[in-house]
Amino acid sequence: MGDDGLGCPVPIPPALRRLVPATALLLAACAQGDQLAAKPSPGTPHDADSGDGGDSASPTDSAAPNDSASPGDSGNTGDSTAPVDPCGDPSVIPRFAAPAEPALSPASADDDQGSDNIYAPDVVRVSDTLCLMYYGGQSKEGHDQIFMATSTDCEHWVHWPHRDKPDPVVTRGSANHVNDPSVVRWGGTWFMYYTVAETGIDDRIHLATSPDGFNWTPQGLVLDVGAAGTWDSLKVGRPAAVLTSEGVRLYYDGQDGTTRSAGLATSADGRSFGKHASNPLVVGAGAVDVDRVADTWVLLHEGHSGTSALTSADGLSWCDQGQIFSLTGQSWDAYGQVTPFLYTRDGSSFDALLFGGASDVCWCRNRVGQALPDGIAPTADPDAGCEACVDESDCTQACRDGGYGVDGVCAVPGSTDPGACCACVSG
Repeated sequence: MGDDGLGCPVPIPPALRRLVPATALLLAACAQGDQLAAKPSPGTPHDADSGDGGDSASPTDSAAPNDSASPGDSGNTGDSTAPVDPCGDPSVIPRFAAPAEPALSPASADDDQGSDNIYAPDVVRVSDTLCLMYYGGQSKEGHDQIFMATSTDCEHWVHWPHRDKPDPVVTRGSANHVNDPSVVRWGGTWFMYYTVAETGIDDRIHLATSPDGFNWTPQGLVLDVGAAGTWDSLKVGRPAAVLTSEGVRLYYDGQDGTTRSAGLATSADGRSFGKHASNPLVVGAGAVDVDRVADTWVLLHEGHSGTSALTSADGLSWCDQGQIFSLTGQSWDAYGQVTPFLYTRDGSSFDALLFGGASDVCWCRNRVGQALPDGIAPTADPDAGCEACVDESDCTQACRDGGYGVDGVCAVPGSTDPGACCACVSG
């Protein structure tokens, strides 16, 4: 990719320099090359601005996953004896403005996404100039696999490695489908928890690991169904991973054949999990995502009329906040919002709501939608405006094809000078 992983750029051949003007180069600083944050950890955010790069010997939350006290409370400077609202602070959930168009649509002309169906987004902010979105996509034959898209602003997304021909980063192998990625980075390793159905829709939760977020190695099963007669005896899936000082909290969907509920499993090493004694935590919620916003845990779940949420002070006892975002009124989510995702830039605020917009009653033709809080205006596409000075379709693809960037922007919109055109981003 023209760099030493996701760090410093290597020299660019003269024949390719037209894509990277020296005055507009947007490569992340070498010092940020290791700042690869996943879902921000409760307590101390794992963000490119935090200085720790998300790469610590252990995650940075101050409470154990099984502790009913509020995780991260040691960071508070107020009276430690003050009562804690068990619901946390519901006001951390903003009002959202409806987007007019999906943030990412299927590359349906390609066989790997030929069913015109992508959903289950999970966003990792790598640096100030690069975000990665992992998501599930359905092939022409009806099998799901896990794909990736890139963005320089966490708003405008391009399929990886080519906008018209995405390749899966986690393939299904011999399984019927793999989907529902949830990614965290811990101790220099990227961990992806995801749903695998070896046959039919017999969901189980598996793990894949990566040194760089691009190249993934499946590690096998990490969470199986419960014993006969228990709440999760039929299937477990749709994981949502959050780092804490004690390891990984893994929230997940469980089904017994009649009811779908949300539960919790915890792990000290990210690989061996034990189910929480209080399970199920929320009965009747499906396709959950969970993260920490300031001192409040937020759980999202899907619905035919929009996305709903619950809040909690400890991530165990939950308070229903009802529907927080309705259908946009556009055709692309006319039948519901599936597999929602809470994006927080640095752990202090709820910065975007992503979801699969169901454009068909079958919930089988989804697009990824992205809603921003009221008052936050969408930005212009940073990749637009250089059509006159690149041979490729856009700067992102030009940077990728040239071999020295995973994304790109139009550095000088309207330019016809190939020496002052695109800027490439590697990390």
